[in-house]
Amino acid sequence: MNLLFDIGNTRVKWATLDARGVSVQSAQVYSDWDEAKFSAAVLEPSERPERVLVSNVGGTRIAAVVRDSIRQRWGIEVEFASTTAAACGVRNAYPEPANLGVDRWLGVIAAHHLKKRLTCIVGIGTAMTIDGVDAKGQHLGGVITPGPDLMVASLLRNTSDIARKAEQGNTSDELFADNTLGAIHQGSSHALAALIERAVASMQAEAGEAPSLILTGGFAPIIGRLIHLQYELIPDLVLQGLARLASASAPE
Repeated sequence: MNLLFDIGNTRVKWATLDARGVSVQSAQVYSDWDEAKFSAAVLEPSERPERVLVSNVGGTRIAAVVRDSIRQRWGIEVEFASTTAAACGVRNAYPEPANLGVDRWLGVIAAHHLKKRLTCIVGIGTAMTIDGVDAKGQHLGGVITPGPDLMVASLLRNTSDIARKAEQGNTSDELFADNTLGAIHQGSSHALAALIERAVASMQAEAGEAPSLILTGGFAPIIGRLIHLQYELIPDLVLQGLARLASASAPE
């Protein structure tokens, strides 16, 4: 059994990988985690794995917490995934491959193996990322924009009149709001939904066929409600990509 971790900007997601596949994903916010809290939440309920593989975009502090906790408990050296020029049948579009976030890379790998066709992959969390991959496994590049909470926070932090007027109100899935708080939240969410639709339209115009659309990330269900396109919601897409990488690098 392998233990897989996807460390994002806000949450840690984890699952196990065995002969049956990837288990159901667990997730928690890690902002106040130290080694003791990480061990209590994740390691103590788990049996000893053969390998531990990690995708990390959360920075060095949480990486050290995970690495040191696992080393102390099981004596296992964590394997941190990295972005490469090619892996698992997928070729990176970036001239400097390491500059592509490893979570995006693993999401593209997973999407290619799931679909084997032109696919648009959207991760919606603290940031929103959009990537494309074609049927031959060629990564087509991508887009990064602030996620819904960052968009809202930017307006509240950098304006005075809007922030004051947004202290009370309500939100909905409609585009137009009758209060400032709703106008901010709904404007941010619909802007992201529109960008997704534009990315899909751009891929279709370029390739002459409509891509499959995959959404992942904590805000995916919220933004997904606003998209006028068919899509598949895959919460553990990064972990599935990490599982592909683990299988490809399994010891003989």
